[in-house]
Amino acid sequence: MSEFVVMGKVVGSHGIKGWLKIQPFSEEINALCSHPVWFLSKDEIEWGELKVQESSMQGRTVLAKIENTNDRNEADRLRGYLIGIKKNDLPILEKGKYYWSDLIGLEVFNQEKFNFGVVDSIMETGSNDVLVIKGEKETLIPYLDNVILNIDLVKKSILVDWDENF
Repeated sequence: MSEFVVMGKVVGSHGIKGWLKIQPFSEEINALCSHPVWFLSKDEIEWGELKVQESSMQGRTVLAKIENTNDRNEADRLRGYLIGIKKNDLPILEKGKYYWSDLIGLEVFNQEKFNFGVVDSIMETGSNDVLVIKGEKETLIPYLDNVILNIDLVKKSILVDWDENF
């Protein structure tokens, strides 16, 4: 398990002075703004440290100025990179709560032992989050208490009350 939690992705530049536009992946979209140091990775294996000079929210996007990125071209080169925070710098969650990054890659089964595939991503819909499962086909499963029956990080699996034909 990685020592980093992916908290967002650079989706482009903002303005001409090297600001980054970041799509946050956390439930609290301003969570990144409280960390003065971020880590950058293309592959989630190698990480480089970034010192954040300034950051703010603009709607559902984080805007950030980092050291040594001073123009639009430099910022655009970082498009597609993932932004991570060291896991031990994040608050410990109460029982039954999970970071989204902990759920990515877990296998999803229903009570009849049907394997939907693995969690590829999680999407926010406004009313509730939705697990995006990649298997033989893509399946969307709402992240609701009456649907998600059990999450086992040790067995890397999620048990759901969901019909395979939905």
